[in-house]
Amino acid sequence: MPRLPTLLPLAGLLWVTAATAGAQPAPSVFTLADALARARELAPQVEAARARAGAAAAAVDAAGRWRAPTLDLSVENLGPQALDHDGFVWLTQPLDVGPRRTTRLRLARSQNDVLQRDVDAQRRLRDVQVVDAYLAVASRRQVVDILETHAASLDELVTYVRLRVDRGVSPEGDLRKLEAERARVVAARVRAALDMRQQVFTLSLLTREDAAGLEQRVQVPPMPTLPLPANIDTAPDRRPEVAVASAQLRERQSAAAFERAMGGTSLAVMGGYKRTAGFHTGTAGVSIDLPLGARNLPARLRAEAEVTAATLELERLREAVRLEMTAAVEAAQVLADQARNAQSTMVAPADVAVRAARAAFREGTGDVMALVDAERVHLDTRREAHALQIDAVAATLRARLALGDAPLP
Repeated sequence: MPRLPTLLPLAGLLWVTAATAGAQPAPSVFTLADALARARELAPQVEAARARAGAAAAAVDAAGRWRAPTLDLSVENLGPQALDHDGFVWLTQPLDVGPRRTTRLRLARSQNDVLQRDVDAQRRLRDVQVVDAYLAVASRRQVVDILETHAASLDELVTYVRLRVDRGVSPEGDLRKLEAERARVVAARVRAALDMRQQVFTLSLLTREDAAGLEQRVQVPPMPTLPLPANIDTAPDRRPEVAVASAQLRERQSAAAFERAMGGTSLAVMGGYKRTAGFHTGTAGVSIDLPLGARNLPARLRAEAEVTAATLELERLREAVRLEMTAAVEAAQVLADQARNAQSTMVAPADVAVRAARAAFREGTGDVMALVDAERVHLDTRREAHALQIDAVAATLRARLALGDAPLP
């Protein structure tokens, strides 16, 4: 059976030894608030959304400008005959008035509104990612610490039983059972440490924080408050993605109105110069685009269909968000209650049981399997209590995000 010092280096668990850690200053705490602030500052998708929103804001100003005029030049009487060439110059300016102009402006403003609201939606998505990654690191670190403490406790028992075996007081089978249990705990610690390291890399990528020693700087945040909305039916409108969907519906409605306006009558004024048979004259006129024929009927039909699709999507999203809010609030409340009672209902009885099993075994009245069972129950209850604590904090943070609030008060 391999000894503990042989197994520990398998995954590089000891990034720093206990003696080195004690000699160096304690690392600065990297709080969840720090992680959220760093991620928001550096999030590429948020910066991309801001860039698109800035371009859309500039497009609103451009949409208010008049359409460019057209200049037509022509010459007549070209050929071998000795005729004077006639020249024509026409300048046509579309009259950007009426529904065509107002609906174009409304469409540009609604497109800008969609992209402005998308910035908040992207920020919320990044907050969700950071909360999950941060709590994953904190959770895995506590699991590693629990397994480390439990392995040290088993080391003491193995040493004690080995002495008893050497003296012929205990059977060798007792020693082998404890060594197997210790090896199981060490293997679980190896896996937990590797999992923690992966979560550290994820958090480092999101926050650009140095991954070296980051797990030692993370701490489980305190339980935040959970402000409940007065009306769950209207609460979904507080969510950024619902706001984006609402803005998209208005944008589709504006697009449909614009397409209808493009099918109406349009006017343009014309002025120019004409040289015919040696005479120079000015010209003026009005161009009327008559609303006849198919016009832009296909575009109008597609725009109306997009309005219907956006309306249905908004209704579906509101209902999905409403259900998510209800489930998130319920989960946060239930897990918070369970976490508050975990110490008294699970950990305290398991502590008593394992102390009793160890005392009985040392006095020679206890069975090694009873001790192993007590040790396993003690380990499992500590891990479960820790998981409940983390899950309660995570559920509350997610419930705040689900309700459209910031993750931290």
